[in-house]
Amino acid sequence: MTNTFSRYVQQAVALMAVGAMVSAPHVSAQAPPAAAAPPAEELPQFLLDQQAAPPADSAAPKDDAATKTTTTTMKIPGWKKDRMEKAALFKETPADVVIQAVLAEPMGRQKEFIQLKNLGGQEQDLEGWKLTLNSGGEAEDEETYVFEADGGKCETKIPPLGALLLLKKDAQNPCGFKFDLGASEELVLFESGEDAEGIDSMSWGEVGRGQVLYRSSDSEYEKAPQDVEGNIVDVLRRLGGFNNLITFLDHFELDKILDGRGIRGTNTWHNKIVREMNTDVPYTLFAIKDEAWEALFKEMAGEWAPPLTAPELLEIDDALVFDIISFLMVEDAWNSRSLKLKMRDQNSMAFQTAHPERKAVLQLDESGQILLNYDCVDSPSPDEFGCAIQKGWGKCQEDWMNDNGFFSGRPLGYCEYECEKCYCDPMDNNCAKTVVADVTASRGKKGVVHVIDRLIEAPPIIVKPEPVEGGAAPQQPIKKSKSSTSRKDKEKEEKKSSSSSSGGSSRRTYGYQSPWWG
Repeated sequence: MTNTFSRYVQQAVALMAVGAMVSAPHVSAQAPPAAAAPPAEELPQFLLDQQAAPPADSAAPKDDAATKTTTTTMKIPGWKKDRMEKAALFKETPADVVIQAVLAEPMGRQKEFIQLKNLGGQEQDLEGWKLTLNSGGEAEDEETYVFEADGGKCETKIPPLGALLLLKKDAQNPCGFKFDLGASEELVLFESGEDAEGIDSMSWGEVGRGQVLYRSSDSEYEKAPQDVEGNIVDVLRRLGGFNNLITFLDHFELDKILDGRGIRGTNTWHNKIVREMNTDVPYTLFAIKDEAWEALFKEMAGEWAPPLTAPELLEIDDALVFDIISFLMVEDAWNSRSLKLKMRDQNSMAFQTAHPERKAVLQLDESGQILLNYDCVDSPSPDEFGCAIQKGWGKCQEDWMNDNGFFSGRPLGYCEYECEKCYCDPMDNNCAKTVVADVTASRGKKGVVHVIDRLIEAPPIIVKPEPVEGGAAPQQPIKKSKSSTSRKDKEKEEKKSSSSSSGGSSRRTYGYQSPWWG
């Protein structure tokens, strides 16, 4: 009698464990093949914390009948399998070391530096490599720096996507270079060996004191100061090449928000949104250069028409522009160092933008380069709990949270940034990269500017649907754009027509890069 009762209890417990979707981790009836994902130690460092966790009951006795019924390997969501496969492919790419940045003429308390970066997927040991400074003639011994570990005292290894910073040699930096960087120089990086050829070089003329040279492409470099006295608009003017961005900021009065000033109430459609923005904090602006905007001007005008101008684009689709600019304004002054301290061991983190209903997801690679993911949003879970609670309960990997957009409306399912599903893939290049970083306005009191490498579009705003009753299937979250909705209402009042709000969202595609998942 007792044995029969115990068996019934065990069977009931097993059925409850398998059937409870919300109260227990979702399990699959069959474990995935062992080769479905690469081993943890073979993944890049920045993905080690993204592997699927082992089932909570994996340590249970193997001779327990009920445990045998319910213990399976937790199913890995499709987005995570795809990420792990991409990481394994990236690991096979060879190391590619380049000269990333140089400060040749320091000003004030600055120090000369040279930064190297490894763009590849494998670690590179620079033991025996050389950096040669050439002033026009043959490089002399004191103008050559040889990488030596010196018994482990000096760093010579660069991990995948990592960086190595070299400072001028002094008592605090015994591993630094001895030569003096200055104007009109050429810096060449050589591999080890007597007959090794230069694998990368960087040359410059009169750069200016305090100006850092940043690598922006294979053969081009941008120069920028590390600090500008004034506000963020003053930084943009000092950098040069941001006339379109300055025009847009002025049009929407966002330059006043960046300067910590409020605005008056006006009859413009965007005024209500701008007045909700926080003026008590400095901002971090991800700036887009004029060339990127001009590519959009040409595409919007059509193949045979002359390119649009900034004012003409505002006439055609100012909601599109407003959504982009307000998304690029992130609350608080974040440079690479403060972001690293804030994020600690997290792969990515969402930050509030100037737009009240949008957040921007930022990530740091191994070198500290800031990446902006512009297609990552939280589609709210179809219950009263929300994404933060679902993550706390360990639901991020369950099937219903990863529905490929069936109910969530998003390819990665519900709660993309809360569950850390957003990923900047180094091979697909799906995130905007900072080509000039950490230019502060008034030493950060007025904000920080990072220049990004492309024109982006703002992610959609997803509204949580009304709760369903009676066990009906959850409704799909509603995508909307507060910007174009506000303008549409204004246009109805004025009885004007405009192409900028013809749809329910201002999120549109103009030949930009597709999301990495498809």
